[in-house]
Amino acid sequence: MKKTPIKDLLLVLFMNGYTNAIVDRFLVNRQIFEYPVRFIPKEFKSNVLFDFLCLPTVSLWLYHLTKNDNPFKIVYKIVLTISSLFLVELWAEKNTKLIKWKKGWKWYHSLMSLNLRVLFSRSVIAIINIIQKKQES
Repeated sequence: MKKTPIKDLLLVLFMNGYTNAIVDRFLVNRQIFEYPVRFIPKEFKSNVLFDFLCLPTVSLWLYHLTKNDNPFKIVYKIVLTISSLFLVELWAEKNTKLIKWKKGWKWYHSLMSLNLRVLFSRSVIAIINIIQKKQES
């Protein structure tokens, strides 16, 4: 496998962290779900470790895994990987006090939301790379 350019790595990490923060802040402020136990609770209402560490790291790994794939393979790999990550979230919601779903939020909302966030980030990076290649030629 070829090395992934640092530009792509940073874009994936920051874009994913940024979109996670926006979505989480929106959902927590609307009291759709809450995080009773969280890191730095006075400063953040969201799950900082998941938003800025866990999901961006998984997204980075997925980007590296799918950077040379066709769109169907990309979607397939993202859905499979994020579904595994979702199962951890589902277990945490049922068995711990780390996350609490409210106001009709169901498991399929989380699964869809996670997949769409990662697909959106991956799509934006792909578009940026296409534009860059056109500008270089």
